[in-house]
Amino acid sequence: MRDVESHIGQSSESGMEKEGRRLISEAAALGLSIRLLGGVAIWVRASDETRGLLGRHYPDLDFAAHGKQSRALRRFLEESGYKPLRTFNATHGARRLLYHAPDGSFQIDLFLDVFEMCHKLDFSERLEVEDATLPAAELLLTKLQIVRVNRKDIGDVLMLLCDHELAAADGPSLLNVDRVATVCAADWGLYTTTSDNLGTVREMVPDFGFGGEAITTLTERIDGLTRHLEAAPKSRTWKLRAKIGRRLRWYEEVEEVTR
Repeated sequence: MRDVESHIGQSSESGMEKEGRRLISEAAALGLSIRLLGGVAIWVRASDETRGLLGRHYPDLDFAAHGKQSRALRRFLEESGYKPLRTFNATHGARRLLYHAPDGSFQIDLFLDVFEMCHKLDFSERLEVEDATLPAAELLLTKLQIVRVNRKDIGDVLMLLCDHELAAADGPSLLNVDRVATVCAADWGLYTTTSDNLGTVREMVPDFGFGGEAITTLTERIDGLTRHLEAAPKSRTWKLRAKIGRRLRWYEEVEEVTR
């Protein structure tokens, strides 16, 4: 077993970042691709100023990975001292794996090829677009797909929007708005939840302590995202589902995972 405990900062976001980066680097040395997602991924991409305003305690590390590398990833994590939740992994291991840290202080949640919560997001062809995290577009969608979005999730969305300009490409400070619009244009349910949440986020911008200029920037970016979603050509499947509308539930209920 590697000396993992010495790498982990207890209850420290910078410590979680370091452990996340260490695992990414060591996995890459074995030919394995993993990337951060979730709150830590958004924190990694943020400026110090934004971290100071919107940073929070991050209790777990979330990763995205290729399903075809599942067996090797299991071996890698267990040899690194991480303890598998065997019952969960036996049941859900084709799409998702859970591990406890060697000292039990946090958990790793590993999503394989897809992120399935209220809606399904396929990142299998987008995993290696950037070095440490999934692209900003995917990170944004993992937050906006939550039907019962809470203040924590809204804060994460705003943290991402603070430091990423809307663009037609990916990059360290870019949010690929074309990617967001294209994914939503193929799935009416995801489009609906994302649009609803953008409206909620816009309403709550003033509640997070921003100055006037930041409020203007964030509002403009939210409005820009909304316009792109509305203007993107919709798939035939999207149009057929839109005719049914909200009469039929358009999202999945998410079961709490016993940790």
